[in-house]
Amino acid sequence: PGINGYVLCQRLKGNPGTSEIPVIFVSGEDTIEARLKGYDAGGDDFVTKPFAPEELIRKITVAQQIVRRQQSLQEQSEASEYLSSLALASMDEAGTVLQFMSKLIAWNTEQEIAEGLLELMHRYQLDGVVQIRIAQRSLTLSKAGANLPLETSVINHVRGMDRIFEFRTRSVHNFDQVTLMVNNMPLADPDFCGRIRDNLSVAAQGTDSRLQAIETEEANRKSQEGILDVLQTVQESISAMRQAHLQDRAASTELMVQLDQDLANSFIHLGMTDNQERQMEDLVGNFMKRLVELLDRGEETQQAVQRLSEKLGQLRKR
Repeated sequence: PGINGYVLCQRLKGNPGTSEIPVIFVSGEDTIEARLKGYDAGGDDFVTKPFAPEELIRKITVAQQIVRRQQSLQEQSEASEYLSSLALASMDEAGTVLQFMSKLIAWNTEQEIAEGLLELMHRYQLDGVVQIRIAQRSLTLSKAGANLPLETSVINHVRGMDRIFEFRTRSVHNFDQVTLMVNNMPLADPDFCGRIRDNLSVAAQGTDSRLQAIETEEANRKSQEGILDVLQTVQESISAMRQAHLQDRAASTELMVQLDQDLANSFIHLGMTDNQERQMEDLVGNFMKRLVELLDRGEETQQAVQRLSEKLGQLRKR
């Protein structure tokens, strides 16, 4: 009694004994200000009224999963903070960005890039959230975990605003495929704050370019896979055509031999003169000769098709 939900959440999160308890805000005020209040208070999710019981149950299940992930991340976070403090001591502000940019070229996944941006902020002793977008995929990451509901909701609200803007202690950098939000800009030191803002802008712009390149690489790879599938289908069709041709040639040869034998045997019963038999043999012989010529031309065609099939196979291997 006497306090609101935001204060209650702050007290829970500020007490070591209750800081791990997930808090889901339920509010009839669906605004970015309300969500940010819940986020600032340490909330884990936000449900707007009216809501379905199934929705609340699902969000509670997600909150339980988040707690388990946070427990496993705690030790990793402590080790990371120790290493980051050592690295920060030996590196100036510009060197931090240069090191990030040099590593960025080799990263190929959303996870690697998002973790790299979080590490960059951490080296500046900043806390924040990163959202990476490639094609139809999206990854929202902070030190608390991946795709946390309230963090994702806040980022989705601010990503459509200006390219770079600030409100209170937050600084947001929006590009086509990346949004970076810092929660604790050092406003007490304007000079340092300005340098950090510039460095983060450079890092975010470089990240956006790298993500566009990755998206293009993925599209090209899918296109190449489609072409290879077509080449394989064509090659298989050519092989089937050649096999059918060989079978037809063998069958034709067998028919010609059978015809020659049947013709010779029929002469005994037909009572034909020697001259008539020779004429008949010449007639059939000329016909068979032309048929063989047609088969030979078909063989030349099949050899050309076979060479094409071999070239297609070489292309697929490349």
